Amino acid sequence: MRSPLHNEKYAFLLEELQELRRRKGWNQRALAAELGIGQDLVSRAESGKRRLDVFELALWCQACGTTLEKFVKRLDKRIRSNQLQGLLRPDDAEDNH
Repeated sequence: MRSPLHNEKYAFLLEELQELRRRKGWNQRALAAELGIGQDLVSRAESGKRRLDVFELALWCQACGTTLEKFVKRLDKRIRSNQLQGLLRPDDAEDNH
């Protein structure tokens, strides 16, 4: 069983995925067509029933007109603005690798 903290931070990731697609003005079917996958895969990913690996996430970002780096920065900002303890170590913010 996953911890509540993990579920909460993963919910932020799912929200960012959905917002990314919506900012592009697409429904799930349009994104699926751009990615060359079925709409059911987009739906399952956005609902948390299917996890994306980092390469799939990068393709998702590219299809929506952004980069993985920008997506992660938005996610980090959302996490920090919600002051969720234990999600990121303080020195992670300064890591520019």
